[in-house]
Amino acid sequence: MGIVKIVVGLMTIIAILSSLAGAEDYRLPSNPVEGSRIFINKGCIKCHAIKDEGGTIGPDLGKVSIGGTLLDMAGVMWNHAPYMEGVMKQEKIIWPVLLGEEMASLIAYLYFVNYFDEPGDPAVGQALFVSKGCIKCHSINGSGGKIGPGLDKFKQNASPIVITQAMWNHGPQMSAKMSQLAIQPPQFQGKEIIDLLAYIKTQAKGRIAGGTAYMLPGNPQEGRNIFVEKGCIKCHAVRAEGGTTGPDLGKRATELYRSVNQVAGIMWNHGSTMWAKMKEKGIEVPKFSGKEMADLIAYLYFIRYFDKPGDPIKGPRLFSDRWCIKCHSIKGEGGKVGPDLAKVKGISSPVDLAAMMWNHVPIIYKETVKQQIPWPQFQKGEMADILGYLEATQEKPK
Repeated sequence: MGIVKIVVGLMTIIAILSSLAGAEDYRLPSNPVEGSRIFINKGCIKCHAIKDEGGTIGPDLGKVSIGGTLLDMAGVMWNHAPYMEGVMKQEKIIWPVLLGEEMASLIAYLYFVNYFDEPGDPAVGQALFVSKGCIKCHSINGSGGKIGPGLDKFKQNASPIVITQAMWNHGPQMSAKMSQLAIQPPQFQGKEIIDLLAYIKTQAKGRIAGGTAYMLPGNPQEGRNIFVEKGCIKCHAVRAEGGTTGPDLGKRATELYRSVNQVAGIMWNHGSTMWAKMKEKGIEVPKFSGKEMADLIAYLYFIRYFDKPGDPIKGPRLFSDRWCIKCHSIKGEGGKVGPDLAKVKGISSPVDLAAMMWNHVPIIYKETVKQQIPWPQFQKGEMADILGYLEATQEKPK
C-alpha cells in the first residue's frame, strides 16, 4: 500500500509539472547566467555594460529596466535595432546572428540580471535591526535579546539568501513567540530586507553547523519542481493551475519581478498568514535546504517572463499597421519583397520569431529606407499578437 501511495504521489506531481510546463510558451531556463557567454561572444559587451562591466556606447543593461515578457524584451531590441545597426557599421562590428537557443539564453540572461540584489547599506540595516524589533529577541555582539540565537553566529561569508532561508525555516516558531510576547511581526518594504541582511552579514563572526555559505544563482526549472513538491501549489495557482486558497501568482507576476531577497521579504511579510492557514488545513510548513529557496524564488521571478497568448483580432491589424504587409504576404496576400510568412518554417515559438527578426534586421532596414517606410515600433504585448497571428496562419505540412 505504501508503494502504491508513493507511485500515485509521483504521478500526481508529474501531471502537475506537465500542466505548469504547458502553461509556459517556452521552457524555463535551467541556468539563466549561461546567456552571459552569448552576451560576450556575440559582441554585445562591446557596446553595453552589465552593472559597469562592458562598453559605454549603449546603455548599461544592468541599470535600465528592460524587463517584461520574452517577446516584449525582443520588441525592445527590435525597436532600437536601426540605431544599433548604424553604430555597429560605424564601429566596424559585424551584425551578430543568433540561433533560436542563443536568443533564448541571451534574453533570459538580460531578464535575470535584476534577480541579484543591489548592495545593502549596513548602517541602515543596523537601524532596521532595532526599529523592526529584531533586537528584542536576537543579539549581535552580545547586545540584544536572548530568546533567539545571536545572529552574529552566521558564517562570515554567508550569502544573504542563506539567512532569509533560515528566517523562513524558523518562521512558524518565531511567529508563535512574537504572538505570545505581543510583538508585531516586522514587515519589510523596498530594499529594507537587503539593508538588514547587509548589517547581519557584516557582523557575522561564527560558523553554523551545516548549510552553505555561498549559494549559486537559482535554477527556475528546479524552482518549478520545488513549487510543486513543497506543496506551494496546494494553495497557490500559477495562471489558474493550482490551489485557490492563496492568490494566483500568475496575477502577481509583476510584484514578484524583484531581486531574490526582496521576493524573500514578500514571502516573510505574508508568512504569518500563510503559516496560520497551513495549520488550519493540516498542511506541514515546508522547510528549505541547500539552494532550494534560491531556486523557488528564481521560478517565481520568471513567472512574468512568459507571454500570454496573442490576440487573434489585434494580430492581423498590427501586421498591417506596422508595415509588415508592405514586404511580406500571408497566403499570397501582401508584399512580395520578403517571403510569404505562412510558408516560413520555424515560426513556432517566441524565441524563433525573435531570432528570425533580429537576424534579418540589416536587410529589412535597408528595404524600409528604400521604400521610405517608418521602422515599426512594438509596444508591450504586440509582438505576442503578431506571433499568434503568424502561428494561426501557418500552412500545415502536407
